[in-house]
Amino acid sequence: MSNPPASVERALDVCLSAAFWLPLVVCTYLAVTPSPPDALFRVSDVVLHALAFSYLTLALGLAHRQRLPAVAAWMLGYGVLIEVLQSFTAERSPEIKDLLVDTGGIVLGLGLLHSAGHTLRRWGGSILARLVGRGEVGGEP
Repeated sequence: MSNPPASVERALDVCLSAAFWLPLVVCTYLAVTPSPPDALFRVSDVVLHALAFSYLTLALGLAHRQRLPAVAAWMLGYGVLIEVLQSFTAERSPEIKDLLVDTGGIVLGLGLLHSAGHTLRRWGGSILARLVGRGEVGGEP
């Protein structure tokens, strides 16, 4: 496999960064808004926390290519921040259970990042490269 053109690698970085930051903004809004829309989610709070933190952990690692301990620390800090912010709203309250589920999601996301991060990044780069017609892209997560 040849080295990818720098422009395709940069485009991949932008796409992966957006795939982390946009959902992070949505999750943050839903976590701190006084009453999130019930009609959007018919899934338990525990499942939502686990899925959100698994995805965000994987996306952070792919987008910013940090080492696993750094990804874990950032995501755990985000989980604590959400619980602290919820303590300032009358309709919400911080819960240790949520933080424990968030931690489980982080562990799952780290496992996915460790086992499939390189492959996922390579696939994403390959798809992007084909879309712009420039060959294949690799890269370490």
